[in-house]
Amino acid sequence: MKINETNRPWILISAYDVSSGATSEGYVAFNLLKRLKQHYRIVLITRKNNRESLLHDTKAIEALRGIRILGFDLPQWASWWKRGNRLYFPYAYLWQVCWPIALLSAKILRSKLALCHVLNFHNDSIPSLAWILNIPLVWGPINHNELASSWRRDFWPSKVRTKSWFGFFMRRLAWRVDPLLTLMKHKAALIFSAGPWVERRLNIKGDKRIVRLSQLGVDSSIFLRTTVNSNKDLKKAKYLLIHAGRLDWIKGLDIAIEALILLPTDFHLLLVGKGPAEQSLCELVEEKGLSSRVTFMPPVPREKLSEIYKQALLFLFPSAESGGLAWIEALASGLSVVGFNEETFLGCNGYMLPGVYLATYGHDRKSSAQAVAAIVLSCARGQQDAQLISSHALNMFGWDVIANKIIENYRTLLHLSE
Repeated sequence: MKINETNRPWILISAYDVSSGATSEGYVAFNLLKRLKQHYRIVLITRKNNRESLLHDTKAIEALRGIRILGFDLPQWASWWKRGNRLYFPYAYLWQVCWPIALLSAKILRSKLALCHVLNFHNDSIPSLAWILNIPLVWGPINHNELASSWRRDFWPSKVRTKSWFGFFMRRLAWRVDPLLTLMKHKAALIFSAGPWVERRLNIKGDKRIVRLSQLGVDSSIFLRTTVNSNKDLKKAKYLLIHAGRLDWIKGLDIAIEALILLPTDFHLLLVGKGPAEQSLCELVEEKGLSSRVTFMPPVPREKLSEIYKQALLFLFPSAESGGLAWIEALASGLSVVGFNEETFLGCNGYMLPGVYLATYGHDRKSSAQAVAAIVLSCARGQQDAQLISSHALNMFGWDVIANKIIENYRTLLHLSE
């Protein structure tokens, strides 16, 4: 049944971060909210400073018009230690636990709500007490990054390796012994899961409440290949390889650089973005004598990125992260993607998508770079059907497709709760 303006149910959505593009997590929430609001009356609860940012963002004001936005933060005495991204995990944990308690006193608001959805990307180790509101509870899409393989971490500074190991150890401890996380797993009426690695860690494999759903999506109005345009900002190269996104250690971009060494000199690598690994990557480029074949470009708006993609042969995604928005946007632009066949969202779903080439990773950086280089050479000799690649990506990852799947599950859940 089509829900009309007069009988649209009220739903509560909690999102730690919402933005029109400042962060990947916020961008995902933003795109889902602006589509879900067409079918439901939404109350959004987020952090106070996030609420203020949305109210001063003209794009967000227009897209989220009609959504009631509430801001909640921990009291100063309980959050004095939080500055920027410092101690993000404990603050996010306390925020997810405390906001439902704050809403218990809002009895009139609670009486209108038909459902609560805790949007919690990449945080399957952070529970919420939303179940105390006594309305059907949806959790996810939830996800996490597995601990990167030891051969990947060889390139990382010791401090980064230690931090990565400690962070994963704490998540594993939470999965096993956190009583609030156990309650969240049992109380949720519906769990959107990114993949089997999530269900294995949470010990919910085979649970009937699980629905596989990507937290990654793409806007067809931005990433849709039509015609090829010239771009004077790029060095001329017969074969342009590209990666776009935060230049972080987990991205494995040192493998992309190592692979470039094994390719003919008419292959050029463009890295778009900024991040903590940038200096080390620049030093690696210098060390390998690749300065004339590797270009670093600052982050650009998605619209410009779409134009840059039209110049490229392949998008390299040697990352160990389980998600990654950039490779999906590349596919939607008609650009083929090269990654690894690890237990990640790309590794588990790439076989269903034309234009995705998965290399078998080795047990060291050298053999993994050789596997990537071999696929790049093979692709350079063949023809890529950009229209086919784009249409399949949009049919699987278009924001409308993902939002419709959420809506279908909402309706099923609301019908069962009647």
